[in-house]
Amino acid sequence: MSQRHSVLGRYLQTKTNARTPAITTAIGNRSKATLGDYMGSDTVILSPHAINVARFSYNRIDAHPAVTSGLRNEDYGINVPNTNALAQGLASIAITGFFNLGDAQQPFVKRVNEVFQVTDDFTWTRGRHGLKFGADIRKEHMVIAFINRPTGDFTFNGVNSGNAAADFLLGVPSQFRRTTTNQAQDGVGWLSSVYAQDEWRTSPHLTVSAGVRYELPQPFVDKNDALNAFHPGVQSQRFPNAPVGLVYPGDPGVPRGTYAADKNNLAPRVGAVWDPVGDGKTTARAAWGIFYDALAGQGDFFQNGVLAPPFTPLVEVNSPPAAITLDNPLSVITGGPTAFPPGLTIIGWGENFETPYSYHFNLTVQRQMGSYLGAELGYVGSRGEHLPIFIEVNPGLFTPGQTTPSRRLLPAYALVRPTFSAAKSKYDSLQTSVRMRPNHGINFLASYTLGHAMDHVSGLNIGGEPRPVLPVTIGDEATFDRALSFEWGDALFDVRHRFVLSFGAELPTPENMGAVVKHVVGGWQLNGIVQTQTGFPLSVTNSQLDIRFLTNRPDATCDPNANAPHTTDQWFDTSCFVVRPLAQTGERPGNAGRNTIRGPGFASTDLSLFKNIDFGASRRIQLRVEAFNVFNQAHFNNPSGVINTVTFGHITSAQDGRVMQLAIKYLF
Repeated sequence: MSQRHSVLGRYLQTKTNARTPAITTAIGNRSKATLGDYMGSDTVILSPHAINVARFSYNRIDAHPAVTSGLRNEDYGINVPNTNALAQGLASIAITGFFNLGDAQQPFVKRVNEVFQVTDDFTWTRGRHGLKFGADIRKEHMVIAFINRPTGDFTFNGVNSGNAAADFLLGVPSQFRRTTTNQAQDGVGWLSSVYAQDEWRTSPHLTVSAGVRYELPQPFVDKNDALNAFHPGVQSQRFPNAPVGLVYPGDPGVPRGTYAADKNNLAPRVGAVWDPVGDGKTTARAAWGIFYDALAGQGDFFQNGVLAPPFTPLVEVNSPPAAITLDNPLSVITGGPTAFPPGLTIIGWGENFETPYSYHFNLTVQRQMGSYLGAELGYVGSRGEHLPIFIEVNPGLFTPGQTTPSRRLLPAYALVRPTFSAAKSKYDSLQTSVRMRPNHGINFLASYTLGHAMDHVSGLNIGGEPRPVLPVTIGDEATFDRALSFEWGDALFDVRHRFVLSFGAELPTPENMGAVVKHVVGGWQLNGIVQTQTGFPLSVTNSQLDIRFLTNRPDATCDPNANAPHTTDQWFDTSCFVVRPLAQTGERPGNAGRNTIRGPGFASTDLSLFKNIDFGASRRIQLRVEAFNVFNQAHFNNPSGVINTVTFGHITSAQDGRVMQLAIKYLF
């Protein structure tokens, strides 16, 4: 527009149509998506000391992540009708320790995400102070058709015959689950924030930054108020026939998002940079701050409504006590389909849910060595608070001498597992690096991290994360403390040692040997990444729930890592774990801790070789040969931690081996 006023616009669109054939799975899949990204910004230089940048963006995802098979249970002798035409398919069948059959348990047949965002950032330099102020307002609209078990799912774990495969052949599953109706969720959530920061150059050797940010995340609300929450002892007025404890938006004291917005999210931050000598070659940096983590819209909205009866009620039956059969599992559910069928499964958010946040802090020293080398040594840590975690509040009843599962504490429900903001996390690390800037065409960065991450839970719905082994009583903090004490352990993503070396080398081009030699010998570039790290942790669990329908860990008699064979047939010492009789599981949890086994680490090398051929001053053809894991080093996945299966302790899968690709790039 002018030297002091500029406007920028951008539009991107991506379409995908991916097919996964039924090669290693019983049923293939098709996924389609259209992604659109629109952005506009307005930059105004108000004075030599002040600038303002305003932005508007709109992002949209319109996707069909999973298309089901279209097959019918009835044609295969399973009397379980489909409950949603968008997800017609076969029941999901899991034979623990062997294989899976059928369609996905929860096919994600439609997803629409829209994010509208307006931001404004104002920067003002005044003397030794660099002041920044800003605001961010974000609206997220979401439609989720995550159809939950529309054709049912079966689990065979050997509880009836002692062998999961035998149970499958006999047609006697240990568990059956199915929703009686399904509907898409359609909701909106808001996130607003403002900030102020002052960067103060107190002297030529010291710069101090201080700021504060305020965030207001508002819970997602559904346009049909098709959400619910669990408040013990409260009878819904909106749905008077709902079981006691199940409440809805519109009930007294229940907001539209089912929990009140957390409004005290004030996040101060401070940092400093110090040059102790004044020669610009040695720098010490330190920082501390609080950072809030607004729940991702899909996680927030999904947890609060995907199983909400009477909108999406889920029925669950277990054997024992019920005698379930593969051909007609609905026969053991009394009363037929209703708005509130027996054995409801309830998730959602705890009544007093608070925004998760973490303290981040670091202290590093950087030193320039010579003209091209630099080294860095630092401590980096964090502490997480109010992290979300599922915890059961409706366990089975247990009395000493009981040998089989009994009814649950609240008979109208099966699993009742709200998400509470009760978990914590901890991370400490020593981080080092040496970097060389390009010198005669060669550069590299070598880094090593010694770290330790611990937590009560590593994420909601994260793969491989079993649920807590003890239940809690809402309102009784002592039960929360005891339950969480059994969950504290290494995080699923904890890596104790990690080393990475990346490098690049441009071979010199001969200038005085003629055009042919110059084109053949010159223009070559070699790049590489070498990395090695220790493995991720895992827990040992029993595929059969304990006598109170909770996660069942065994007893540990020794350290499974101490004399571990470290073979694919037995990665850790499986003899260290002892399965307890079902009757004993109600007396106490197994003493095996969470994530006590260390899985396999890995090492790999990626190399690429480029040949650059220049045409004139502004055109280039680049020939590329790229090899990932060029030495084909094994990168095994974690072994099975399910104790009463044939694969216990075995490694049955791995990441890709060597992958090579050729490419030609034209630059102009």
